[in-house]
Amino acid sequence: MTKKIVALLLALVLVFAMTACAKTETPAASDSAKTETKAETKADDTADEEPAEEPAASGDIPVIEYCLYSNQAATDTSKEEAAINAIIEPLIGANIHFTSIASGDWKDKALVALQSGESYDIFFTADWFYYLQEIQQGLLTPLNDDEGENGNLLELYGQDILNTINPFFLVGTQFNGVNYAVPTNKELCVPMGWIVNADAAAEIGFPTDTEGGDALINKTEDWEPYMAQWKELHPDQYPLLSDGAWGDEPWTPGIVSALTGQIINQYQEYDTEPNRNWYLTWETEENLNHVTTMNNWYKAGYIHPDSYLKDFSVNNSAEFAAGQFLFIARELKGNGIKAQELVTASGNQDLHLYEIQGQGKYIVTTHSGGSMLAIPTTAEHPVEAMKYINQMHCNTELLDVMLFGVPEEQWTKAEDGRINVIDTTWYSTHGGAWTMGNLAYQDVTVTENPEKNKLLQEFGNDAKESGALGFRYVNDTVTDKVAAVNNIIDAYNRTIMSGCFEGEPAAVIADYVEQLKAAGVDDVKADIERQYADWCAAKGISLN
Repeated sequence: MTKKIVALLLALVLVFAMTACAKTETPAASDSAKTETKAETKADDTADEEPAEEPAASGDIPVIEYCLYSNQAATDTSKEEAAINAIIEPLIGANIHFTSIASGDWKDKALVALQSGESYDIFFTADWFYYLQEIQQGLLTPLNDDEGENGNLLELYGQDILNTINPFFLVGTQFNGVNYAVPTNKELCVPMGWIVNADAAAEIGFPTDTEGGDALINKTEDWEPYMAQWKELHPDQYPLLSDGAWGDEPWTPGIVSALTGQIINQYQEYDTEPNRNWYLTWETEENLNHVTTMNNWYKAGYIHPDSYLKDFSVNNSAEFAAGQFLFIARELKGNGIKAQELVTASGNQDLHLYEIQGQGKYIVTTHSGGSMLAIPTTAEHPVEAMKYINQMHCNTELLDVMLFGVPEEQWTKAEDGRINVIDTTWYSTHGGAWTMGNLAYQDVTVTENPEKNKLLQEFGNDAKESGALGFRYVNDTVTDKVAAVNNIIDAYNRTIMSGCFEGEPAAVIADYVEQLKAAGVDDVKADIERQYADWCAAKGISLN
């Protein structure tokens, strides 16, 4: 994307923000009417477009079928639907019905159903969760297509989305210039770094706050003397709980969605111009040096010996909840937000955590498309679906019910405007705030920083654009080789990244690379480079 296009998009956002749907507890009918008038005017101005008919009068209300990404499936969502319908029916002339499907069952119960022709109007998707596959299979409706059956849905019925969302979200989630889903307006910049146990830090005289920690830790290796001190105090425990995450990794996260393990990648850091060359990461000094450090720590007893196991979850481990560690490597969201989220999830409110940032701030494809809502091609009510998604980007009253359930029964509002959840049945069922609309219009719970959502979005204001923002690799010519390479990655990568192996790191990595090449990794890399060159050419980006 050229700098001119970015500047234009940002300017448009500033202009549109003057008319954006304001954050309000009860949206006025006149505000809704203004949005509808914009859509009708746009439709009148586009002679060849014939948007779908407006919803029928009461008695024949369209029902939007929403396939809800959930932590656990809900068997009865009728009371939450009733509370939502009381809000949205006067605004968009439609009702909502949820089909709640647990994340672990999504592929078999949601994706397969969609592939089989099941009719859904709103469907969760993400770059890490079948988005590209769904596009290639023709399952998702283009949302910014002027020639579409219902016109340009985003322009006609998604004005509050366009007026409020960071434009990098819309650019980063396009495929060949087409928006197939509406991204959640959430954190856009998610650098890697370290989560520090402040109580453990205090035991060894290490700083117990971010500023002090930043002064001492600039790279992974800087942790070593402090780990040694902590290990002396706790010889039966492990200062680093690891799943192979890398706090100062030099590579761009999720750059090739078809592959796991970050094995074909671009350097993320740059000064003025993005790095556009591709590397087999296991042939670089950075990976060798990092794994050598991890292996030394493993042999010294600093790393939990179960770290190489796929079912060892750092966040969910007993050691983490009990505070029996010094630090972990994790994706961060700025302002201590990730640390607080981990405290809440651990169930131990006496756990004291803080963050040290290990990477610079970059906007990448996998984070722009980390949470999206699509309108499937099987949708019976695409116009109403877009209107509903639009309300999720401007209507706090709607979002409160979607997030917390029925007012006064499942939650109440505290004096400071935050939410006191009194019945977690609904709140613990759906996928979470990050799956819903626009965080700027969401309220937070009494256990969270009242400025959390504002801080999440402001954190990325000074982030740089990745050299591959919006690039999505289509695995259609070397499918068998990608599958073979992924099998090798699954067998080797976590073990090597966590350092949990005997032998010399250089020899172990050399064997890994040999196996990858035998599986066809060089052909996969060449295919990625070819597609990336074509993508850059289409965007007017020079590779010279």
